[in-house]
Amino acid sequence: MIISLLGYLFTLGLGIWGLVTAGGLVASGSLAASLDNLFLTLFAALMAVLSFGYLAWRFNPSNLAPAGVAAATGGATFAPYVLPQDPTFEDAHIPIFNKIWVGLLVFTAIEVVLAYVQIAGILIMLAILMILSVVKAAMIMGWFMHLKYDHPVFSWILVLPAVACILIMCGYFFPDSFRLLDLRL
Repeated sequence: MIISLLGYLFTLGLGIWGLVTAGGLVASGSLAASLDNLFLTLFAALMAVLSFGYLAWRFNPSNLAPAGVAAATGGATFAPYVLPQDPTFEDAHIPIFNKIWVGLLVFTAIEVVLAYVQIAGILIMLAILMILSVVKAAMIMGWFMHLKYDHPVFSWILVLPAVACILIMCGYFFPDSFRLLDLRL
């Protein structure tokens, strides 16, 4: 219970930080001054939306009301305010976690071998490494981050901001990479 409360307070603080930071940069007019300010504003706004969206979803009265209370009040939307309980840990998943861990070790070994032994061309090798990395990330998120067992909303809460951050970083770093390429020539 206390861990959940600390997590919710941290999420609230992260949302407030994002709102204050993004609002301050927009209000100061320095948003278009540099690419750094634009990146920080987008990141801070994304953190604010993500944090407040998660808290709004998590503390929705329909998620908080026990079934007996909702039935006793005739399905009314008000309910006693209680924090959601931490899920209980089940030892039944330990064997599958061990199998996933061994699979991750095998994929890592394959990646290390591919990095040192050039089996095919560089583009094919990089494509194989990227595919293995995506598979490993999916295994980690699904099993060790417990997204396989959670509500699908959690998957969207994690995946959409991650993709947005990756696209923002690509837009931020690609111009520098082309500039460095021009310097080499």
